[in-house]
Amino acid sequence: MATKKKNFGKELMGYFQSGVSYLIPLLCASGLLTSLAVVFGGQGVWKETDTLWGVMRMIGQTGLGFITPMIAAYIAFAIADRPGLAPAFIVGLIAAKMGTGFLGGMIVGLVVGFMAQYLKKIPLPASLQSLKSMLIIPLIVTTVSGLLMWYVIGVPIKGLTDFLTAWLNGMSGANLALLGIILGAMMAFDMGGPVNKIANAFGMAAFAQGAYATSTIVMTAISIPPTVVFIATLIGKKFYDKSDIDNARTAIIMGLVGITEGTIPFAVKDPLRVIPSIMTGTAITCAMVGGLHITHQSLLTTYTGMFLTNNPVMYIISILVGSTIGAIMLNLLKSFAYRKQEKTSKAEEVD
Repeated sequence: MATKKKNFGKELMGYFQSGVSYLIPLLCASGLLTSLAVVFGGQGVWKETDTLWGVMRMIGQTGLGFITPMIAAYIAFAIADRPGLAPAFIVGLIAAKMGTGFLGGMIVGLVVGFMAQYLKKIPLPASLQSLKSMLIIPLIVTTVSGLLMWYVIGVPIKGLTDFLTAWLNGMSGANLALLGIILGAMMAFDMGGPVNKIANAFGMAAFAQGAYATSTIVMTAISIPPTVVFIATLIGKKFYDKSDIDNARTAIIMGLVGITEGTIPFAVKDPLRVIPSIMTGTAITCAMVGGLHITHQSLLTTYTGMFLTNNPVMYIISILVGSTIGAIMLNLLKSFAYRKQEKTSKAEEVD
């Protein structure tokens, strides 16, 4: 029984991760377009479409409006394949119009996906098989799940979404620092993998809901892991070979434009020392950013968003403190292996 529950939980995580993977390109394109429009066009672009930056804001904001139907569609697609796709897009759009947000999209994806999957298993006469996936399942699932969303579950989900948004916006001090620790550690854990994607999508959804403190924490986390390994190679050269130093330089260049994956070669080579260190450094930076309530209203990453924050000086200090602590921890862990290797070498020389 416990194994079944565990497997079902694992399956659910797989469905969510699949939905998030399809959603990330939409979030990146739309979020960055909106951010650039605000950066170069000013706050006035939110209310205008008669300038280039206003039109770019409108395009980006239109894309962000697809968050709910798209996450719904691709979660349903992961569960039931094509028969779940169209109904989830339609009902997801209804959920978006009702204001249920990211949470509503995930629930719609599950409801539609499992309903379509169940109907796929019901046997039909051979003459109706060709219509099953094209017409019968989409029609039934769209009708039932659409009515269910409108009359039964939509309003409670909207209430819960409003509560969560207000809770995120109302967070301050220790609570926001704790959120920073959790999201920072998740962002650094697998450097672009499933856990990172879930935290990233959460931050982008928070941005779309206007919870900028949360989105700033997530965006800040992106370039801390490459910064940690770069600083570590600067202050502890004896622990690294030439390929490590070259990889660190590549990683920081990628980090400057918001790409975490440059850290992966380090983590693959020495995961037990690198991953805990970059998680610690990123969590500390994000905790400081959250605790100090440093925010910016964009989806620009660590360094590109630096001067848009409401407190650039403390933002830079937060990056330096977290990254340096992560680097010192990494070198400390490396030093144990280094000393052990030195002792072994000396013993071999004596022999």
